[in-house]
Amino acid sequence: MSPWSTVRHSRKQWTPTAPQRAEQHRYPRPQLARGTPERDRATTARKQAQARRRQREAQSQGLAVQRQVDLGFLALQLW
Repeated sequence: MSPWSTVRHSRKQWTPTAPQRAEQHRYPRPQLARGTPERDRATTARKQAQARRRQREAQSQGLAVQRQVDLGFLALQLW
């Protein structure tokens, strides 16, 4: 038997199953492509929200420290 006959035979084995496998992968690809930008937008929105929250916390902590300093200074004056 020639090598070509075995190649054709092996190709005949997977030819019917190839469209079935392609069918499984055809539709998830656009869905995954659609989900990637949504995930990126959600990630950037989350990071922006975290940055705003950290900024507010830093401002409020700065005020709290300033108030503690004022309170300490007042306590020293009254003592």
